[in-house]
Amino acid sequence: MTGSTVVDASSREATYRGLKNDAGARFLGIRYAEPPIRHLRFKPPAPYENHGLVDASRHRFAPPQTLHPRPDWAPRGAGFETGEDCLNLNVYTPAADDGRRPVIVHAFGGGFQGGSAHGTFHDEAGFARRGNVVLVRPNMRVGALGFLHLGEVFGPDYAAANRGMLDLIAALEWVRDNIAAFGGDPDNVTVVGMSSGSFTIAALFGVDGVADLYRRAWLMSGPASRLIAPETATALAADFLDQVGVQPGNVEALQALALDDILAAQGKVLATHLGERNAQGGRRTFGIVLDGASLQRHPLEGLAGGQFRYHGLVAGWSRDEARMWYASGMMPEVADRPALLASIERFRPEDAERQLVSLEAEEPGLSYTAYEEIFLSRAIYRDPALRTLATHAESGGIGFAYEFRWVPKFEGGRLGAAHGFDEPFVLDSASPERFPLADGDPAAACLATDMSAALIRFAATGEPGWQSYGAGAFIRHWP
Repeated sequence: MTGSTVVDASSREATYRGLKNDAGARFLGIRYAEPPIRHLRFKPPAPYENHGLVDASRHRFAPPQTLHPRPDWAPRGAGFETGEDCLNLNVYTPAADDGRRPVIVHAFGGGFQGGSAHGTFHDEAGFARRGNVVLVRPNMRVGALGFLHLGEVFGPDYAAANRGMLDLIAALEWVRDNIAAFGGDPDNVTVVGMSSGSFTIAALFGVDGVADLYRRAWLMSGPASRLIAPETATALAADFLDQVGVQPGNVEALQALALDDILAAQGKVLATHLGERNAQGGRRTFGIVLDGASLQRHPLEGLAGGQFRYHGLVAGWSRDEARMWYASGMMPEVADRPALLASIERFRPEDAERQLVSLEAEEPGLSYTAYEEIFLSRAIYRDPALRTLATHAESGGIGFAYEFRWVPKFEGGRLGAAHGFDEPFVLDSASPERFPLADGDPAAACLATDMSAALIRFAATGEPGWQSYGAGAFIRHWP
């Protein structure tokens, strides 16, 4: 950090030594749970208490993952190192004082297989300074280490379900206990997530004992849906164990697995088709498992029960969510009408034909692939977001909906308003050097200012600046 000096923040038994400059202060790589290695590899996060002087001047490991080449137009960051000792978090604050600023905890996305709390495109320090908030970005386990469902074959005493979600809860507990020392208000915490990070946050509505850890949630393309049935998750785990040659119940062999073998095996057992991954119950994918223990009930049931009626909620999606998978070649072309109907039937088996006829009437003359893209964008993201908001409203809660419609000029707009394109704007990190798709569009900077201001306003007051979603079913369109 150029031109930086040291800065201390003392909380409980520890003094955290970070860095500060004109952009504010940052405290990096703070451990919030025991390293999940060796005998703790597939266990819930174990409590950890920092003591004495803690070096918080540098990033630690992001979670293990397979890193793939990215297109030139993808968001850019400095990069990150990965390792199993990854349960750490980063704090960005205008000042480590008694300011009691709103706290925003950001959960990264990455399809439950990747992502990092640092080294990405985010302008964390600038966002915290401009918004006068404290930003916390925790690293959490992903992939097989975070979400492979092993409890049925190894027993819940050894292998906990939804470990990545439990990591997020542990990070929120650290925030509750320590963030006041960093200038934040532990009674005013907003959780913000994108994609798998958002799905993980939404899952908390089905978890007992967490409502007091945060006050508000801003969900980007990850509503209270995409829950995986235990039997489906167990079948995936069996395929994984076959790949790595570990017999059910052989804890020693599981602990001894090389990290590279784990990453290679998970790549072989997971689906890439967007519909297959996200259909009800989940198919060959990692995600939140409705196990009844770590996740006591479906998140929609939690919302309907009213435990979160006093929590503010924003749920957003991009208009062309699925376009990303087609543009990147991950989704195949749809050959004919029967194949399209089969894709729709994954989500709507009772009325697939009616769904397709309705789409054809709404947008006549499109290709089968285009119809599948529109359907999946709505079935996976838009429609569940609206159900989440409607359930919250019915229980007495206040929520807000938005649809993101900004289309980059890149290659004539072929990417559309795709999955994840709203996050750089919501977190005010849409400068061309960070988000190349914004290059050449003077309106992008204004949009980032407006959307990030809405998040800051929501974190401070519970009001993002537009009409709530209720009887009028109001949806804010950006831009």
